[in-house]
Amino acid sequence: MAKVDARLAVVQVGEFAVGVTVAYAAIGLAWSLSGALWPMLLVAAVMVAAGVALELRFGSKATGLFVGLVPTSVFAAGLLGALSLVAYRLD
Repeated sequence: MAKVDARLAVVQVGEFAVGVTVAYAAIGLAWSLSGALWPMLLVAAVMVAAGVALELRFGSKATGLFVGLVPTSVFAAGLLGALSLVAYRLD
């Protein structure tokens, strides 16, 4: 039984890594292409909606992906949004 639990934990850690990578890549791409606040917030909202939909569809099998995707996308959008607002203020 312990072997199955360890395998599940490894899969969820991998899902977490994929979720973090996808969130950073999507938010970073939106920021690099536009440099504006609204596209990043829109991409973050899409990431959150996708994470919630995946969690509702697959349940506990997608928990690692959800935990990697949702907080990271919100954090990255907030961080890069604050950086954009500071950069606009300096202009």
